[in-house]
Amino acid sequence: MLAALLLALGVLVVPVTATAAPGDVGVDAASHVGTGTPTGTKRQTNALWFNDGIWWGNLWDTGSSDFHIFRFNAATNSWANTGVATETRANTHHDVLWDGTTLYVASYRFVNDGLPAEPNFPTTMRRYSYNSNTKTYSLLSSRNIHNHKVETMSIDKDSSGRVWATWQQDNRIYLNVTGTDGTTWGTPFPHPSSLGSVSVDDNSALIAFGPGKIGLMWSRQVGDATDGMYWSSRVDGAANTAWTTPVAVVKGPRTGDDHMNLKWLDSSNSRVFAATKTSFTSASEPLIQLLAFDGTTWSSHTIATVSECPNRVIVLIDESTQRLRTFATYPKPSGTTNAGVCTSSGGAIYEKSTPLNSINFTTAKTARIVDADQYVHNVTSTKQNLNSAARGTANSGLLLLADVNATSRYWHSYDPSSGPGGDTTAPTVTGTSPAAGAPGVSVTADVTGTFSEAMNASTVTSSTFTLTDGAATVPAAVTYNSTDRTATVNPGADLAAGRTYTATIRGGSTGVKDVAGNALASNRTWTFTTAAAGGGTSQTVTLTATADSYVSNGAAATNFGASTLLGVDNSPVEVTYLKFDLSAYAGRTLESATLQLRSAGSGSTGTQRVKVVASDTWTEGGITFSNRPALGTTTIGTLGPTTTNTNYSVPLTVTGLTGELGQQLSLGMDSSSSDGLDLSSREVGSTAAPKLVLTLN
Repeated sequence: MLAALLLALGVLVVPVTATAAPGDVGVDAASHVGTGTPTGTKRQTNALWFNDGIWWGNLWDTGSSDFHIFRFNAATNSWANTGVATETRANTHHDVLWDGTTLYVASYRFVNDGLPAEPNFPTTMRRYSYNSNTKTYSLLSSRNIHNHKVETMSIDKDSSGRVWATWQQDNRIYLNVTGTDGTTWGTPFPHPSSLGSVSVDDNSALIAFGPGKIGLMWSRQVGDATDGMYWSSRVDGAANTAWTTPVAVVKGPRTGDDHMNLKWLDSSNSRVFAATKTSFTSASEPLIQLLAFDGTTWSSHTIATVSECPNRVIVLIDESTQRLRTFATYPKPSGTTNAGVCTSSGGAIYEKSTPLNSINFTTAKTARIVDADQYVHNVTSTKQNLNSAARGTANSGLLLLADVNATSRYWHSYDPSSGPGGDTTAPTVTGTSPAAGAPGVSVTADVTGTFSEAMNASTVTSSTFTLTDGAATVPAAVTYNSTDRTATVNPGADLAAGRTYTATIRGGSTGVKDVAGNALASNRTWTFTTAAAGGGTSQTVTLTATADSYVSNGAAATNFGASTLLGVDNSPVEVTYLKFDLSAYAGRTLESATLQLRSAGSGSTGTQRVKVVASDTWTEGGITFSNRPALGTTTIGTLGPTTTNTNYSVPLTVTGLTGELGQQLSLGMDSSSSDGLDLSSREVGSTAAPKLVLTLN
């Protein structure tokens, strides 16, 4: 009777069996008698999410024979049933998405591996609101996505509010999408490329990435030279079928399989990571691997070889430690039943991790879930990045959920820390504007400091970043831009002319901190002097580009902002864009301007033309050929012919730039020559980065 009462109140605590058997790792969490493989058998699906400082899960409730929302109690390492149903059908798999406001639960009846999709089985998405006062979820709507039983399905939400879904049906990769209400589904349609025709054993997964794109990955195993893993993306706001020409991430016999799990490193715009499985059989070949996208190209990295016998891999990004953490099924450890046996039936869940910026998975691994007596399989977690203050998962730690099919039990592993190899490096200030000691600074200038890594925005405030004119603090608004890692002091009124100001970014325990909680080691202090009223002497300043990229009509929807090269060509059409910050020089007189560039791996016999770009709204991580701003019609400087790896200075017409002082300046470079030129971008480093040299009075 007590259990019935608690269930009615939505707070039935699920009993937890203590980890007692020798060799067990993790917690024997709850029964799922009545449904099989509730965490899904392929790794596109996610069952957990982190919200309001709490882990939640979409778990089967044996008592009611429904799937319910469960709340995880970190203090007791146990689950509590909230009583809120997400699906009444037993043999279903689910993909769960929490967007910070709304919970989306997509559920579908599934076919077994290698079987075709079956019609007349509705696939459903339910939406739930969240009440932070009562810690409860409420159903908002339930709509059908499509009408097929499928092997897998993946959902994600783009920046316009539209929710996408993908699956394999009739040997094609299919998609559907809602309106911007995130609720009303359209008509399912296949990916427009012929490479979207696949085998019955293939499937697909979605990932929203930035800025403003949705990506699609799928396997292709048709038995010819086109086999592999494919990637296509779409700019938010474009037509539903406006997907880019598919790119073979890996290609060739046995390079692909129908296991994939995708994540996006939010703080770095276009970096996407996919944990995938191959079909290789030789002991030294990779069986699970990490595919990494830098915004331009893909690279592959072995997680584990065939000889290590891994399976069912997922990847999570730990933002506080800047590590990629992968989890997969491996053979069980010694001292347990069936130790070391390589089988597709399961084993134990192990972790392998690597630094984000130096990917290298070693053979060492850490056991996360082990049932000493039975096989564990099908590990799942969340779509979200871990321990990210900017994404609402600060101090989330790690929660994994897996399945012991033989006993119909959930097992979980909870680690409140941020995992191995944590970030312990203090951030530094890599640049300031105005520069230290700068004379003649405009009285309308903002003051900025750029950091070496992502910062915790809540620590960048008017008390940790200050501007003084001696003894008095200048009233100002302080903001932090996570995209370029720059903090800005915007004074409430013009500064006084001819006065020396001191800017300070506070370090230490009460100062600014990075996302891992590491503080700036010590105060960063610098001074500058504003221009005297009525004029001053000439001043020469050298400005490094704050953003640069190029666009190509050969890849109209692709962003090349992370590339170390800048292309200028007429066949294919490639246009380079540069941005410089002239906000500190309002009211000054421009005497001369020179653009400094360095050629890279190729020179050109042609001539490149420099033009002013009227719109400054483009971003390094977002500009593509499809959304590029127009170049002006007047050429203000020319370059060429050129040779490789050489520095060049391009004099610019002063009259074309005078109106740009005091604001952002965007320049574009195009060419009428088909002999293209590659220039070094700012990603190469400050020495070769594009620069603008101005002489001002």
